[in-house]
Amino acid sequence: MARIRFISHSLLQVGNTLGECPLWHPLENALYWLDIDAGLLQRYQPSQKKLEVFDLGKRAGSFGFRKEGGLVLATESGFAFWSEQDGTSEDFDRIYPHTGQLMMNDGRVDSLGRFWAGSKGPAGSASLFCLESDRTFTRVLDRLTISNGIDWSPDGKYCYLTDSGEQAIYRFDFREGQLREKEVFFSTMGTHQPGTPDGLCVDAAGNIWSAIWDGSKVIQLSREAEILQEIHLPVSRPTSLTFGGSDLRDLYISSASVELTPDQLSNQSQAGDIFCCRVDIPGRPPNFFAG
Repeated sequence: MARIRFISHSLLQVGNTLGECPLWHPLENALYWLDIDAGLLQRYQPSQKKLEVFDLGKRAGSFGFRKEGGLVLATESGFAFWSEQDGTSEDFDRIYPHTGQLMMNDGRVDSLGRFWAGSKGPAGSASLFCLESDRTFTRVLDRLTISNGIDWSPDGKYCYLTDSGEQAIYRFDFREGQLREKEVFFSTMGTHQPGTPDGLCVDAAGNIWSAIWDGSKVIQLSREAEILQEIHLPVSRPTSLTFGGSDLRDLYISSASVELTPDQLSNQSQAGDIFCCRVDIPGRPPNFFAG
């Protein structure tokens, strides 16, 4: 039987519209995340209780840390860099027009230093891209709808990818560094589970954590897709999650207030906030983009 836990209060009362892509920087001991619709990057240093907000000048769906400092961004239209000193660069790779129905969404850097990021749009129109260190990219998967959380097993054998439009987490064979043998790993479609999988991350033991949009919880899945743990939240739209802290046992959870009705917002005063709880199994430090 799954372990059930509850979080009643948020850590950071930020009220994001679409808080997403939390990621812990181990060298800075800081949590980064996005408010996608507002075009904002946020950084929180727990030791100083210091919160900073940076205007990206454009929407971004995800990011990764760069080895030389700063970030690689999946902007609404392509790929760009950001640094605290220089701000956001122009897209060095343009994939979509600014005014189209498609935009870039969630992503993550793999162990080879490549940045994988997907897109979202009308049913079956989205894709997953892989950005190399030389700034060239490849479309590696198509016919997606809302490409979302992505991460890899600790041994590198598997890649997990969420398509929220299909309410599913897929698993791929990744032993050759490419996506092969796609299979449905977990799905809420046609089940008693409310909501849809959104962001995800994999812990040091190979368990998969998924934020359940419109499900008011995050779940921990075993490598066999058994629900091991549910962490229930006072908001309906958790979006993503990451491990942080000195021992990588602080689980940070982002959330959204977007498209909630006035009645829903009155009952979810913490919608869009950042939540945090301690977990038994640590996460893994993020990979850094090699470009």
